[in-house]
Amino acid sequence: MKLIIFFIFFVNLYSKEINVNFKNLDLVELVNITSKTINKDILVPFKLEGKVNFSSNSTIAKDDLLNILNDSLEQNGYFLQKEKDIFKVVKNKKNKSKIIKEKVKVYNTKTSIINLTHLNAENIQKLLINIIKQRSYPKGAKPVIAFEKETNSLIINAQKKDLEDLENIVKDLDKSRIQVYIKAKIIELDEYLLNDVGFRFGILGAKAYSGGLYTFSSNLNNGNAISFDTSSIGLEIPNISSSLALGASLSLLKQTYALNIVSEPSLLCLNNKESSIYVGETISIQTGSTISDGGNTVNVLEREDIGLTLKLKPRVFGKKVLIDIDTKIEGVKTANTTNSNPDTSKKHINTTAFVNNGESVILGGLIESKSEKNIEEVPYISEIPMIGELFKNRYKDNRTKNLLIIVTPYIIPKNKDLTYLTKQLSKLKALEDKFLEESLINLKKKKDYKNNSTKINKTKKSRFENYFNM
Repeated sequence: MKLIIFFIFFVNLYSKEINVNFKNLDLVELVNITSKTINKDILVPFKLEGKVNFSSNSTIAKDDLLNILNDSLEQNGYFLQKEKDIFKVVKNKKNKSKIIKEKVKVYNTKTSIINLTHLNAENIQKLLINIIKQRSYPKGAKPVIAFEKETNSLIINAQKKDLEDLENIVKDLDKSRIQVYIKAKIIELDEYLLNDVGFRFGILGAKAYSGGLYTFSSNLNNGNAISFDTSSIGLEIPNISSSLALGASLSLLKQTYALNIVSEPSLLCLNNKESSIYVGETISIQTGSTISDGGNTVNVLEREDIGLTLKLKPRVFGKKVLIDIDTKIEGVKTANTTNSNPDTSKKHINTTAFVNNGESVILGGLIESKSEKNIEEVPYISEIPMIGELFKNRYKDNRTKNLLIIVTPYIIPKNKDLTYLTKQLSKLKALEDKFLEESLINLKKKKDYKNNSTKINKTKKSRFENYFNM
């Protein structure tokens, strides 16, 4: 098979640095290129065999090209030595000590290939090059760093001491990064129905805002401590009881239709790296119109994205997580989908929260009020002419809905993956259901106790009054 040689070589005669990349380049061609670049004669008294591959995204000094040639020759069993005013390629290893006795000194360098596991080779190459620029090296001894994209590897050519230093830096950086799994809930709370739930179950704090939801969850068991064995959950959640209470509260509100889940996205994020998700659709909105030469009206339309955009950036500090939260919800107000110019709505929250692992942060304040006309009527009779209106009840129903965003981060334990975390969260959900069940039982007992106490008090009062009326 014919080898395809790709060679890019640029030399600026007035520059001390060059850009050089070659693949499957004949060794003899590298000798010719080096000779022209450093303006020195290099004698090759026999046929050279071998290929050279080298790739670098950064410029190198012209003198460094002599280092690359020397290393390439050594790898193929040859050596470079100085004879008077010229260089000569030789096979005899005894002549190695005579190599480069000239103004441009070639140092004894080594090449190391480092396969990266967790980091991007191109990014690390840029970082190491910046470090090298801050240091001083003898002329011709500056390390050369390249990367191989397909294998995500670094190729470092440097003196032994510099090579070890750079390898240690890479080793310290190329470590597994902490991952954070973030669950988000975008919910709508109906204030009227929430108050009704609080009244029916005797739960205080039934208000449709973030603080009210916290109070609602903390009072769900009405102050009675409910303890569960949480040792089976392999997650370090400091305030697990609060997490259970909040999860149980949301389940109760959903069952009673006081809560509507608009969206429930989840994101797996790397520590200190922004992640985002978009869920929605694109609609056409008329922005204008023009009249054609034929007198026809042509509408001008623009495509606009509507839906949910969630951007999260977690930063882990021990068992706590600092989260940058940016949420935007865009929708269409009008229910008429045939309207070419509908009204749109936008709700946007941008904030930063500092929470414990497994602890939820609730963001609210996005209130929407609606007034709906309703009618109640007696079947059949209300349809009788003249008198049917007497059996109808028309009224306005004013409803206030509060949009809340609940964000809960879970730090994935070291040496664990998302599958492990999902299993633990399933166990946590089972505990939430049990928590809700036990809480409702306690509430029912307390309600029955209050009713019985009221009856007893009324009976005592009646007997007391009858005694004095005798």
